[in-house]
Amino acid sequence: MGIINVQTVQAGLVDVLPSLAYIETNDPLATVLVAGYLNHVVQNGTSFQLPCIAAVSTKETPTSAARIGWFAISHSGANWSLVSASSPAAGVVTLPTILNHIAIYSDTSGTLAEDAATAINGGNIQAGLSGTAGYLASFPATAASGSLRLTAVANTGNTLVTISNALHGQASVYSIPDSGAATANFIMSASAGTQAITSGGLQVSAGNLTAGASGAAGTLISFPATAANGSLIVSALNAGGAFNTTVRNSVMGQSSVISIPDPGAATANFLLDTGASNILAQQQFVGLSNVLTFGTGTWTVTRVAQGNYVSRHTAGDETSIIAVDITPIIRVAASKGWRLDSFDYIYSIATLAMDAHTLTLDRIAYANNVAVSVTSIPVTATLATATQANPYLTNCTVTTPAFDVTADSKYVIEITANNALTTDFDYYGIMLRFSQTVA
Repeated sequence: MGIINVQTVQAGLVDVLPSLAYIETNDPLATVLVAGYLNHVVQNGTSFQLPCIAAVSTKETPTSAARIGWFAISHSGANWSLVSASSPAAGVVTLPTILNHIAIYSDTSGTLAEDAATAINGGNIQAGLSGTAGYLASFPATAASGSLRLTAVANTGNTLVTISNALHGQASVYSIPDSGAATANFIMSASAGTQAITSGGLQVSAGNLTAGASGAAGTLISFPATAANGSLIVSALNAGGAFNTTVRNSVMGQSSVISIPDPGAATANFLLDTGASNILAQQQFVGLSNVLTFGTGTWTVTRVAQGNYVSRHTAGDETSIIAVDITPIIRVAASKGWRLDSFDYIYSIATLAMDAHTLTLDRIAYANNVAVSVTSIPVTATLATATQANPYLTNCTVTTPAFDVTADSKYVIEITANNALTTDFDYYGIMLRFSQTVA
């Protein structure tokens, strides 16, 4: 393949510029455009009068039809070359057959055609222009089966709306579900207004459903079928730290509907089977009748005033052990039943300070033909010994409160009252502060 014939002199056109040349080749277009393509014909004696325009025939293959194009003759250094002229190069134009179809290049020779499998634009594609509407339409392979359109509507200002993908780790296909209505809206991740699903339901098949975000409150609201009949709101409050609260079911043996009863008040709490607020924090006064023994000395039940009774120790330099019986409600199950958290010890000291004043708490457990078990329960308490005009109320804290789950057990408080010779000591009783479960 190569240059077959070159004609550079035309009768009647001598000294007419630009000069004309005719070059017959059987090379493809890409070859004739290589720099220095004409070097060998110049070396063989062909002379071009510059500026010169050449009509050149090319063939993409030996058996293909010849294509004609106009080229300029270029001389740069040692190279004589063909350069595409400003008009279309050796391509052909296929006349359109369908009205309004877009023309594309079907090869690199400038051949125009229509309805290519893929039409490409290296920059942007615009449908319409400012003040003139336009849309992008995509049709499926099946005839008369609708189309997908991307259409712009007027904004309140000259603002742009861009649809773009986030960074993906895989190829993805996103389908627009059937809304079942003539108009519908997408649910957006950020919206100034309230977004609504007006029919059907929302299902999250995998992952979580979150209302709000850290630092931005959100609630889940459920409405009944009857209008103006309130709603059920699931709302999170500050937990005092980065603590999550999960509400979940246990293993069930049947389908269940668990109803929240009417508390009859604006605010109320659930009763739980464990935790600091698991129950009702309750109090119970353990009076003189629960004293097993007052120990050494003379003790007399004395009416101090109307409704105010004490067990009074007759003054004497002696040490008495007051044993107080506490019989809790036992439930043999972890974190259930009755838990002593603390107790208030009420007493009075007059005339002369006591020599010493302490107490202990023990759990007593019984079993058949087994020695009685006595377990010390640590208590934090500082009892007074000095005199004062009115009774003392000293709170004694159980160091590690725990539910009593020991069968056949009870508690006993022992108070050691070491009185001086003329100490006037009165015992009023003990107010128990405990938690009790209902589950």
